[in-house]
Amino acid sequence: MTSHSAAAVLLVVVLTALLASLPAGSSSATAARGAGAGGAGAGSSAWSVRPAGTADRTAFVMDSAPGAIVRDAVRVSNLSDAPLSFQVYGSDAYNTPRDGALAYRQAGEAQTGLGGWLALGTNALVIPPGRAADIPFTLSVPADAPPGSHVGGIVALNNAVEQAGGASGVDVGIQRAIAVRIQLTVEGPLTPGVAVRSVRVRHRPAGTPFGGARAILTYTVVNTGNAALRPTVSPRVSGLFGLRQSAFADRTLPLLLPGQSADLTVDWPQAPGTDYLTASVRVTAPGLPATSAQSGRVVVSWPTLGAVAGLLAVLAVALGRFRGKRSRGAFPHRGVAS
Repeated sequence: MTSHSAAAVLLVVVLTALLASLPAGSSSATAARGAGAGGAGAGSSAWSVRPAGTADRTAFVMDSAPGAIVRDAVRVSNLSDAPLSFQVYGSDAYNTPRDGALAYRQAGEAQTGLGGWLALGTNALVIPPGRAADIPFTLSVPADAPPGSHVGGIVALNNAVEQAGGASGVDVGIQRAIAVRIQLTVEGPLTPGVAVRSVRVRHRPAGTPFGGARAILTYTVVNTGNAALRPTVSPRVSGLFGLRQSAFADRTLPLLLPGQSADLTVDWPQAPGTDYLTASVRVTAPGLPATSAQSGRVVVSWPTLGAVAGLLAVLAVALGRFRGKRSRGAFPHRGVAS
């Protein structure tokens, strides 16, 4: 690193074995080739994190009463040709506001949920190449834990720091991590619920008259209950009297946690320049009735309106002159005889 270079360390959390739709083999991550801290991660650096025991488990799915203690083990496998050093910790899961992706809190952040209930047999380990380590853990469910879904994970952070220099002269250090999901359902009444809110249309007309416009539909999906859900949304936009309809592809969200929300957008690149647009979003989830929300607004292309107003003004002047000529032709001037 040169004296004029700045250093940054980025933590890249690779979400694997988090969603039921992902195959079991996706729980491994391959880091870029290059030197790492202390030689760890030299050569091909790859590892996996999954529940210990049978290979058919890609995540921990548990049921428990409040106050109970659950015991299990997580397996960290070194798939590379060099020793790898890891920091392993329990983490709370959350949905990123922008798109609802499932993410995990970093080791230095406060773990106020399931991540704080975890106690691992070790938080640091070095695994020889081609070997695996099973780490036992206990999950102590608080006696006052509310019923419903509690989601977190066990994260294995590779201590190796990869150097990635950019054209700007800034050296960036990247650390990679893999998490395996823990989904705990605490016994008690389940009240699943989902809602869609804040449906809006942003309109960006073209800068030229009669040019096309771009509309962006934004909305928020909220898990209003106490059970984790995978809702499916169906957005659409239509013009006045139902004309110029645009139905977009349905979208199924990742696991949306209780109390969490996802802000989503849909792009409509061929939107009308001037119209009354009605945007609606329908959301469904297994076992729940469909719900929807909508909003409407007038959209205007000022360049187009200006051009139309100019044409109307020209036509009005031309029409006035035409009428004036007709009036003079209909009543010719006659002289008075003396």
